[in-house]
Amino acid sequence: MNFSFGNYLSSDCSAVRNWEPLGWVFAGMNFIFLTCTMGLATFLLVESIPVWRSEGLAFWLGENWWVGETFGALPMICGSFIVTGLAVLLVLPVALSGALFTSEYLTPPLRRRMKGIMEMLAGIPGIIYGLLGVSFLTAGVKDVFNLLDGNTLFTAGCLLAIMILPTVLTLSEDALRSVSSEFREAAEGLGLTKLQTAWRVVLPQSLPGIVGAVLLGIGRAMGETIAVMLVIGSLDRVPGFNIFVSGQTIPSKLGREAAEALGSAEHWSALMGLGFTLFLMVAFITICGNYFKYWSGR
Repeated sequence: MNFSFGNYLSSDCSAVRNWEPLGWVFAGMNFIFLTCTMGLATFLLVESIPVWRSEGLAFWLGENWWVGETFGALPMICGSFIVTGLAVLLVLPVALSGALFTSEYLTPPLRRRMKGIMEMLAGIPGIIYGLLGVSFLTAGVKDVFNLLDGNTLFTAGCLLAIMILPTVLTLSEDALRSVSSEFREAAEGLGLTKLQTAWRVVLPQSLPGIVGAVLLGIGRAMGETIAVMLVIGSLDRVPGFNIFVSGQTIPSKLGREAAEALGSAEHWSALMGLGFTLFLMVAFITICGNYFKYWSGR
């Protein structure tokens, strides 16, 4: 067989040259994504300039929202953080327990069936969850906590926890399964039980992936509109430490008033300011998640 290193090197270089157009396609796709992201941020910022000129930082710190008079976004910002925080606190124990059980204890056929169910639930539209929340969750919260109205921040947090549970669970299970079996074998060889192996070895190794799953769930929770709007009420007031009162989130406020604000430049600008605020909140969470992944991978 006739073989020379020069022929091998030339064939390898030609293969690289053949792949160059595909690399430019990928670069173009990334550029389009970056352009769309920056374009969205620029659009929201430009459209919200009138409210920044009239309100300044009082837009973020103001507690009153009176159309035509003053616009304060603090009730909606606090509502978004409270509802999202409640959802994460409620979903984390259930999602991590379910992911550990599915990953470490179920047989492969049962695991595939369970993941299929979770992925199907993750794809259900938010309006379906909202209708179920109106039908059952609001009445249940009202009866259990003896409230006058079941449309509260707590109800919205519970509903969001139900909505993001399949997403967080299935992605966390993927992160746990991505841990090499060598770690499990070494831990079991040292005498650790299956539970100790899962808790002390597998879980720390998969932590970056689990954080990514939680951040994806937070992104969906922060952006959910219709389902939250149906169960949270419509009270523009800073709730303080009481989660059993009606409130607003940024998406629910946008969903309620976007249609009626089209003819009012100032009202529309205030809603665009809310949209820009939500954009900054999600971007901040994403940056923190990327920093955590970089820090944990060092």
